[in-house]
Amino acid sequence: MTRHDKILKWTAYLTALLAVTVVNYYVLGPLPISLPLLLPVLAVAGGTLEGAPFGAAYGAACGAVMSALGYLGPGCIFSLAVFGWASGLTTQYLLRRDAWGHMICSVAATLLWEGWTVGTCLLARTAPLEVLLEVAAPELLWTLALALPVYWAGRFCCVNYGRIYHE
Repeated sequence: MTRHDKILKWTAYLTALLAVTVVNYYVLGPLPISLPLLLPVLAVAGGTLEGAPFGAAYGAACGAVMSALGYLGPGCIFSLAVFGWASGLTTQYLLRRDAWGHMICSVAATLLWEGWTVGTCLLARTAPLEVLLEVAAPELLWTLALALPVYWAGRFCCVNYGRIYHE
């Protein structure tokens, strides 16, 4: 793959990152629903479609955007890089690089994210478990309900601009 092809690939994926961010925070944000976490799912899509190295770099980019929007700071960058890397390795060795592999990795990543969030709030005694689950459960469901459209955004970039990672 030439340098020009790689630039086109990254431009397409960063455009998808921008589009998913706008939909997540500026279209779905004002609605009276729990705000889904689409950027971790997008990081998983990058790893699922392109492999572990690309998934880690793309996850870090997704984490940087999420961090800039006020989530966890540098921990968010690291977390999403790990999600992209792990999903890339998982789909390379255990699962297929398709929508099912993406959904399995997305469920795992979202459960880890929500578990971490609920666990840290419980340890900090921010709120009781019932209240935390009332927030986390709808957020988890909305995130998983929108995981396939996020995958399709990543798949569009992968199919139309070639794969950087070759099996």
